[in-house]
Amino acid sequence: MARTVYLKTPLTEEEVRGLQLDDVVYLTGDAYTMMYIDHFTRLTGMIKAGEPLPMELKGNVIYNTGTIFRREEDGTYDFRAIGATTSSKFNAYTPEFIRLSGVRAVIGKGGMDRNVLDAMQECGCVYLAIVGGCSAIYTPHVELKREFWPQKSWADNQLQLRLDAFGPLFVAMDANGNSIYEQCGDAAQENLPAIYAKLGIGTK
Repeated sequence: MARTVYLKTPLTEEEVRGLQLDDVVYLTGDAYTMMYIDHFTRLTGMIKAGEPLPMELKGNVIYNTGTIFRREEDGTYDFRAIGATTSSKFNAYTPEFIRLSGVRAVIGKGGMDRNVLDAMQECGCVYLAIVGGCSAIYTPHVELKREFWPQKSWADNQLQLRLDAFGPLFVAMDANGNSIYEQCGDAAQENLPAIYAKLGIGTK
């Protein structure tokens, strides 16, 4: 039975491995935006080179997201909206990033592939699915704390967010090798012949 769980970052491996598919999670604490491939390759390269990172990733959360905000002259932020981008764009980069960085959760939409799921099971990390198109629900629970590399283009910039009971988020890939996306795909394949038969569509 699905539970509602309130968690604070940094997350422990024990907390993460205790989450199950369909659990509803509300997060409080830091999260870091990962909107572009360059975000993954830059940080991965820094870790491999032994360079210090400007953020603490171990035990924390990354968020495949886009944001709308304005930087005011006094250094504060007029933060307007936050959404989610499709996580599968980062399938090729996320497994290594999980293994090197020690992040415990990925927030996004659309799910990720088996290679990511394997890395999550190995390291103790979960995929938390957000409801697309519901920015009005999520935005009031986010504060923009810091920009990294703000002198670069918007595509290069990364953000540190402060989440306050941010949710609902749904455990869609857990740290024990289970994925709601694989389960739904398998069920759809099993039902396909019956659907074709009912519609009078040949399979050849």
